[in-house]
Amino acid sequence: MARLRAKQQRKPSGRRTRRRKPIRKPPRRDVGALPIFAHDVRTALTGVLALGELLGRSNLGERERRWAADIKTSAEYLAALTTLVIDAAKVGAGPITLQQEVFAPRALIATLDAALAVRAETKGLRAAITIADDVPNRLIGDPVRLRAALENLLDNAVKFTEQGAVELELRAEPAKADRVRLHCIVRDSGIGLSRAEIKRLFRPFAQASAEIAQRYGGAGLGLSIVKMLAKRMGGDLTVTSTPGRGSAFHLTAVLPIARDETVAAVL
Repeated sequence: MARLRAKQQRKPSGRRTRRRKPIRKPPRRDVGALPIFAHDVRTALTGVLALGELLGRSNLGERERRWAADIKTSAEYLAALTTLVIDAAKVGAGPITLQQEVFAPRALIATLDAALAVRAETKGLRAAITIADDVPNRLIGDPVRLRAALENLLDNAVKFTEQGAVELELRAEPAKADRVRLHCIVRDSGIGLSRAEIKRLFRPFAQASAEIAQRYGGAGLGLSIVKMLAKRMGGDLTVTSTPGRGSAFHLTAVLPIARDETVAAVL
């Protein structure tokens, strides 16, 4: 009887058992090689910066001296971009630590002015930079990452604009506790973006559309990192755009005003 019961228990019930498919996790972008790549690029750029400095000090004509200065400015821009690459690799490891040092926002924008003029000239575009009178002379923050973020926005503006102008405007709005909200606006007269494209714009490794990715290239990582940096600085990155008429990217950062007592604390 025991054997009979065992055979009866083994009889199929008539129902087919479905095997559960293993849940596939979305592929993760491997960014382990990014810091190594950034280090190698930065090492090469150190030599370019040194050569640019030597050329600028040599006996050159005015035009050649300006070219040497442009080479140095472009190399400094690339060096700043390597900082964004390293930040991209650190996203999964935790929050990024920002530097706190005294810097002059007007001097920072002046370096952007030279680089923007060179890139705009190569495409026959007009370039303009405006700094409001209410921008403080000295602030406390991370000028390297702020510059890299603005360079990324300006680079995109030039890339996606075929005719017209690219503009950078810097404002300052009062904030609490001796701080200001630095408001950087990058405008262009380029291809513009639809609402659907804007929704995808700040996703890591995503482009606004397949057509834009195919035509202009890029990894689709820069804007997501810039937005993350802006939030770490107490601000944000937003965009307003009209297809066919251009875009305006608004980067904000809440930074302390560098007064004598705060400068002593930082130093």
